Amino acid sequence: MELTPKQKAEELVEKFSDLEDGEMYIGKAKQCVLITVNEIIKIKLLWFQKDTKDIDFWKEVKEELLKM
Repeated sequence: MELTPKQKAEELVEKFSDLEDGEMYIGKAKQCVLITVNEIIKIKLLWFQKDTKDIDFWKEVKEELLKM
């Protein structure tokens, strides 16, 4: 099952906030996820993909993160 951008944003924040070395605040987790998503977008753009579906998905994930 494919996740929606909102579900992916929530999943990533949850993963970053539940690290082995202790609880990380949700705000800090969101910052980490935003950095990660920005890097994914940059890499996808560097690959000069003709199909922008992936890039669009990650941009939507970023939008959902910013709404949180």
